[in-house]
Amino acid sequence: MPSLSTLLPFIIQGLAFGAMYAVTGTGIVVLYRTTGVVNLAFGAIGAMATHLVWSFMGGSIAVPEPHVSGWKIIAYPGVVLVSALITLAYGWFLAPKLDRRDPLAKSLGMIALALFLMGLMKQGWDTSKPRSLHFPNQTFRVGGTVVTTTQVIALVFALAVVVGISQFLQRSATGTAMRAIANNRETAALLGVPVRKIEAMAWFGSGLLCGFVFLLLPSFVKSLDQVTLTWFVIPALAGVIVARFQSLWTTFFASMSIGILESFFTPFSGNLQFLASYRRLVPMIVSVLAILWISRRRTVVLAGREMS
Repeated sequence: MPSLSTLLPFIIQGLAFGAMYAVTGTGIVVLYRTTGVVNLAFGAIGAMATHLVWSFMGGSIAVPEPHVSGWKIIAYPGVVLVSALITLAYGWFLAPKLDRRDPLAKSLGMIALALFLMGLMKQGWDTSKPRSLHFPNQTFRVGGTVVTTTQVIALVFALAVVVGISQFLQRSATGTAMRAIANNRETAALLGVPVRKIEAMAWFGSGLLCGFVFLLLPSFVKSLDQVTLTWFVIPALAGVIVARFQSLWTTFFASMSIGILESFFTPFSGNLQFLASYRRLVPMIVSVLAILWISRRRTVVLAGREMS
């Protein structure tokens, strides 16, 4: 069993990954509750944005020093803007075509978008060549453990996103309209809620969160691997499943726990080496357990009565 001093750096890294899972999950939950769409293309959109900005900067925009000098600074908001525009374009032009279809058709539409973007990336960028996109980083020590500024930013940002969006949904007129659409789309439309406009705002907001995630995420991975970035959304869905696509705070705490568990198993060696080898299965195991727990009681309606 590794000592606490050995585990601590991995736990901190797990908190940072958990924060990225939490922000991703928040974007998925808000969009789902507003539009009924599970954004399975979240990772592909972010990966496309990072690759476009990487090319726009003429290669790598990794900056070893803590400052970002000159015009290169525009690359960072560029990732956010491109992600938001791609998401908004799908939500405005293509998502309405599937509006009256069942959830499976909506999910297939997002998978189709993800595969389309993956195809574009495969054709546009040589996967054999390493690519990097790193946020300017500094390190400092906390209790003898090295912590990076990116890890701190990720944690603070995830918490700020959950608090901010929770307050926005509860206190603002737009948030109230989003909740009304989530409860009953047809009734909200009859009451004068501009459904199309509100849904477009939800798509754009989800895209903004996607951009921020993929602005920070490359600092935690070795290179811009298209497949890894595209399917980052899959482990992030575990926290959303635990929350049953409803609660932002449950999504946050579940995602943070999953990130910590993943990293907790990393330093094991010897007879427990298999734990490190299979640590990536943690989100999937959590998802399966959550589904089994949620569906532990089946309710059957017979002659108008619910029978368990």
